[in-house]
Amino acid sequence: YANAAGHLEFQYTARASFACNMVLGAPIGKAFAIIVGAPAGIGVLMSDAALKAANVELCGYASPDNGGTKYSNESMIFISGDAGAVRQAVYAAREVGKQALEALGGPCPPVTTPYI
Repeated sequence: YANAAGHLEFQYTARASFACNMVLGAPIGKAFAIIVGAPAGIGVLMSDAALKAANVELCGYASPDNGGTKYSNESMIFISGDAGAVRQAVYAAREVGKQALEALGGPCPPVTTPYI
């Protein structure tokens, strides 16, 4: 999802825990998601919504201050848990992120065909 004000990204997998563990330190045997919002303030709003919406574990985060997103002004979280809970967290983050991004820059259609 994107417009002139920023973008939102969502990645989800219920079956790639070994790869996610190797690369990102995610727990093995659990679903995993990455939630990204730019500008970073929208990412923080999305993170809050995701963590409150479902029983998921925060595996990590990146912000302009501590994660290499200084130049892209992104905020992102990495979450894991039961597949249904992780999906619900992503859905909640997406709704909050779309509302905030549309308030800043108008419609924010998906850039590709969303799979989640």
